[in-house]
Amino acid sequence: MKAAVWNGPYDLSIKDVQVPTPSREEVLIKTKVVGICGSDLEIYNGRFKQSTPPMIIGHEGGGVVHAVGAGVSAVKEGDSVIVECVLYCGKCTFCKQGRVNLCVNGGVIGMIGAQGEYAEYFVVPERNCHILPEEISWPEAGLIDTLSCPVYAISKMNVPLDSTVAVFGPGPAGLFFCALAKMRGALKVYLVGTRENRLKFGPQYGADILINVRQENAVDIIREDTEGKGVDIVIEAAGSEKALNEGLRVLKKGGLFLLYGVFGGGPVSVDIQSIQMYEFTVFGSSSVNYPPAIKLIKRGAVRVKDLITHTFTLEELPEAFSSGVIEKRLDNYMKGVVLF
Repeated sequence: MKAAVWNGPYDLSIKDVQVPTPSREEVLIKTKVVGICGSDLEIYNGRFKQSTPPMIIGHEGGGVVHAVGAGVSAVKEGDSVIVECVLYCGKCTFCKQGRVNLCVNGGVIGMIGAQGEYAEYFVVPERNCHILPEEISWPEAGLIDTLSCPVYAISKMNVPLDSTVAVFGPGPAGLFFCALAKMRGALKVYLVGTRENRLKFGPQYGADILINVRQENAVDIIREDTEGKGVDIVIEAAGSEKALNEGLRVLKKGGLFLLYGVFGGGPVSVDIQSIQMYEFTVFGSSSVNYPPAIKLIKRGAVRVKDLITHTFTLEELPEAFSSGVIEKRLDNYMKGVVLF
């Protein structure tokens, strides 16, 4: 079969590799779609240090069950499934607490310790498979993982009714955070970014005020609009040192700060004193929650199709990375999916 193999920084190529064989309680998937994640770009650039080449990358996909190993009972050949990317043992302390993303024996498909989905076939544990409703098309299915991460994060947060929320980063995840915050009762949502073509999606995802930091000062605008108090919640979904520090400056005393963006390049400078002095609560989020994400898309509560700006074949994927289309957001790139 053909697969996109990451051989090291800036080196992604299509290679012929052996079709994997499902072991006990594993499923072989014939790939139909894989969403392109920002963390794939971090891997491609060599900034995500937990990934080790050579590796087939890609982790936002699904397809049709092609074969099953012994002991598989929840899915069968011919089923359309979307695949949860987090791998876990189910036995360690964290798994027993339900925090499977922290599993001491775990990994992430196409990222940490396991071959990925940019391939004609891939193998996953049966328990990672979710039946795909007929109402969700394959291109839309490529964004289920993208939505499932904000769904997981927002479930950990207390979003009070009439609260104010500032989201830094108007990519797909940032837009989904806007929509979910409004669903949870936020009164006003500020969306902060650098690209007008991305910010323009804000209103249809619940953003009330759009701030382009290339033209405006986000800190001044948010501080003035909140009468100097700052917002109740800041969500950093950009993976930007500037956004991180501006987010801390617009957070009210005692406020909640969510770190979601990927900072793959290493340490960044942060105003630690403000966290201590103003008793901010800061937490990170790196897991998924597929079932509610699937339901939200199925019933049209969160629209994902509008964000798909580019589709690629597997063979086109290396050029999509090397040309800068994804990294530099060329041609108004918002979200890409690979279709098989």
